[in-house]
Order: sequence, then C-alpha cells, then structure tokens
Amino acid sequence: MKKFAHYGAVLAEKKEGMMYLDSIKCWATDPTQDPNMIEYLYFEPDSPMADLPVAKGGHIAYLVDDIDAKCANKVCFWPPMDVLPGVRIAFFTDENGVVTEYCQMS
Repeated sequence: MKKFAHYGAVLAEKKEGMMYLDSIKCWATDPTQDPNMIEYLYFEPDSPMADLPVAKGGHIAYLVDDIDAKCANKVCFWPPMDVLPGVRIAFFTDENGVVTEYCQMS
C-alpha cells in the first residue's frame, strides 16, 4: 500500500507551532493540522540532512505499510530510520527527479 501523506515545504525560518526532531535536527509542523496537508520544515544548519535534496526544496510523502520492503529497490539518500517513536522515514529521488518520502507509522 502507498497512500498520499503530505507535501513538505522547506522554510528559511522557524514557524510557530513547530516540533523539534532531535535525531535529524529539524523543526516540523504536523501536516494533519494543515488544511492542505503541508508539512513545513526548518533544518538547523548542522542537521545531517542540511545538504541533502530534502532540505533544498519540497517533497511529496506517502504512507507505506513496510518501509524496508518499499525501499529495497530504491537508492535512498536517507535510508529508513526512526525519527519519533513509531515513525520511520526514508527519502529518495524518484525516476522523474521528485524528492519523495516514505513514512511508516506503527
């Protein structure tokens, strides 16, 4: 299964209401609280993702049942990892050059 989750938009400054994801040094809003399902992101300068495509522009995200299986045949620039309890994410660039996130919630 693959289901649309959100669109991610990178901001130059933090936005009120963002939560801090310590493992990736990134601030993020909850896309389920946005009427257009947009996740706003601010990456700290020393974030391990700061130089990756996801921190340079937008991305599209999908919920998946088994992130490891979905990523098995992908070249992920950010392989599956836990970012919050029960939340695993991975990033890759699809065949059309679109930065894509897979997210597994347990």
